[in-house]
Formats: sequence, C-alpha cells, structure tokens
Amino acid sequence: MPVEGPQPDPSGFSPSLQPEGRGLSTTLQPKGLGGGRRLYIAVALIGALTAFLQGLLGIGGGVIIVPALVLVAGFSQKSAQAASLWYVIPTSLLGAVLYRHSEAGSAEFPLLIAMVVPAFVGVLVGAQFVKNISQTKLKQIFGICLIGIALVMIWRADPPEAGRIMAVEHGGALQYVVLVSTGFAAGLFSGLLGIGGGVLVVPALVLLAGFSQKAAQGTSLAYIVPTATFGALLYRFHVRVTIEKAKVALMVGTGLIGITGGCLVVMAIPDQTLRLTFAAALVILAALMVLQARKETTAKAGRQKLSREQKMQPAP
Repeated sequence: MPVEGPQPDPSGFSPSLQPEGRGLSTTLQPKGLGGGRRLYIAVALIGALTAFLQGLLGIGGGVIIVPALVLVAGFSQKSAQAASLWYVIPTSLLGAVLYRHSEAGSAEFPLLIAMVVPAFVGVLVGAQFVKNISQTKLKQIFGICLIGIALVMIWRADPPEAGRIMAVEHGGALQYVVLVSTGFAAGLFSGLLGIGGGVLVVPALVLLAGFSQKAAQGTSLAYIVPTATFGALLYRFHVRVTIEKAKVALMVGTGLIGITGGCLVVMAIPDQTLRLTFAAALVILAALMVLQARKETTAKAGRQKLSREQKMQPAP
C-alpha cells in the first residue's frame, strides 16, 4: 500500500507539514541534526575547524561555515549567512592581531583603508541586487573563477617573482588602484553571497598587488573585521535576520581557540609552501561552492515538484 503524507527527498532536505489556511502545505526544510547535545557539539566543531582554516589561509571562512550550518545544524540560508558574519568578526580580529606579531604577516593601515572604504560601497551594491540575481548561478560562476585563480597561483608559485602577474611599486598609484578595485569586488561578492571576501582578497593581493603570501593573509583578516561588521549590521537592521545567539557564542568560543592554532601553524610554514596550500584549498572551497549550488538546484526542483503534485490533488 502506498504511504500517505510527505516522502523523504534525496536532495538533503526533508518535507514538513505546516498549516496554511484551512488545509496543509508541504515545505522543504534542511534536515540538520535536530536539537540536543549532538547539535551543539557539531556547532562547536564547525566553529573550531573553520577558524583553524581562517588562521591557516587568511580567509573569513564563509564559504565553509554557511553551507555547514545549513546542512549540518539546520540553519536557514539567511540565518547561516548572518551568523557567519557575526562569527568572523572576533575570530578575524584575533587572527589579524596574531599575524601582526609576525613581521611578514602584518597589515599596513593606509593600504588596508584603501580596500575597506570601497568594500562598504560594494557590500551596499551587492545587497541591493541580491534579490534580482540567481544565487545558484552566481555561486557556480564564482566557484569556477576561484578554480581559475587557484590554477594561476600554482602556475606562478616559483621564486623569485612568486605569484606576481605584474610589477607593482609598493605604495605606488597602481598598487592603490588594485587595492581599491579588490576591495570593491570583494565587498560586492560579500553582499551578494554573504561571504567575507578573503578567498578573493588574498589571491588578488598576491597576484596583482605584490604582497607576500603571509602579508596578504594578515591583511585579509584585518580587512574582514570592518567589512563583516558592516555586513552583519545590514543583515540585522536592513534585512532583519535574527540569529541564535547561544549557538553563535559557542562557535566564537571554539573559533578563538581554532584560529590561534591556525596562526601558530602558519608562521612555521615557508611562504611558497603556504601559497601552494592556499591554492589547493581554494580549489576545494570552489568545488564545494559549485556542489552546493547544484544541491540548491535539486532542492528547488523538489519544491516545484511537490507544489505541482499538491495542486493536482482533488479538493476535499
């Protein structure tokens, strides 16, 4: 006999019944781990592991933590993006301070400002257009671009001009043009995808602005602090997304431990090895982003199918 009611969906989402008017409507929600101790352990591990990669690679970690919170912890997409922004503020701040203790990884304030100010503009522009652009297609395009960037970093990893595509004078006009353009582009994708932008900032600083790998990563973490703060406030007061404060606080607590470990490890790695490690991680992160976009496409098709089946059912 056929079983009535919602059936499991292979896309990673489970249907649930919610009242709507006089009848029932079927919606798809992330499965996650439910509640209880297992959920909080998963959230703590997500915070620690993401922060370790923050310290090791100089990225915000949004491309890791957002899908992890959605698929493992059962967050909604917007709630996960907002939680990610609040989470990376203290972890990136600690990471930037730890990098500053290393001469090779300290960020220069004037160069940092040249990226941060246009990044605010980019975030605002991205937030305005986010509702009119297909997030799935955007993630696929962005992921493919990141893979291309990673391949260029691997190709140009040999000394003496490791990673540099063009000769840029430190503190010169061309370097500031690169920094302003990088800040705006990273801010734009932050507003569109809810990510910190470090995956774009680090390779741009290495390939185009003449930074060493560690200096690029330290600058990236310092850059993420004000831009993530701006984005988090936008999500709170403009988009009006609320977050589960207890879970975010738990992630921050374990994240501060994780990023300390990542920064201690990175200082012992040679710059060329670190550049190749970053490029390899970039390929993996980009692949995860593309796969997440495909999963969202599958979930959307599942919702449309359920909606059509519901409309075809005879009225009682």
